[in-house]
Amino acid sequence: MATEIDFLRDQNQRLNEVLRRYQMENFSKYSSVQKAVFKGDGDDALENSVVDQSFLAPLITEYDKQLKELNGQLKYYQKQTGEMKLQLENVIKENERSELSRQKLHTQELLSQLEMANEKVAENEKLILEHQEKANRLQRRLSQAEQRAASASQQLSVITVQRRKAASMMNLENI
Repeated sequence: MATEIDFLRDQNQRLNEVLRRYQMENFSKYSSVQKAVFKGDGDDALENSVVDQSFLAPLITEYDKQLKELNGQLKYYQKQTGEMKLQLENVIKENERSELSRQKLHTQELLSQLEMANEKVAENEKLILEHQEKANRLQRRLSQAEQRAASASQQLSVITVQRRKAASMMNLENI
């Protein structure tokens, strides 16, 4: 509301200025009655309204001229606004496409990295299985070696016992 009032005040001021300029430029063309009213000598209200009406024609003409100019500017700005809106929509669409492309590229990079990581995991699992098999073989060999060592120890103990018996018997026979 305040902007409309300011606009109307501005228009009124402009029109008054145009009217004053017109009156000054055309002062010699006025009738003596108009000159008297213009100078402030006229006392009759009817006389003033006639003179005021004679001033209205150029005032209305100037008002129409300014109104056409403002309408032209309004149409120009509306056209510019429409064009800018279309440009903005195009920029937004392009940004969305760019963002989607960027996200798609990023997703492809992540998938590639994931595939490489999966391949490494598969390789590592294979190596772990191989090492487990080696460890199991070594554990079996160790168990077998321990069993052989235990068996050899028992045999050694048995042989040692038999040898002592044989030595004792030889000592007994020698006696």
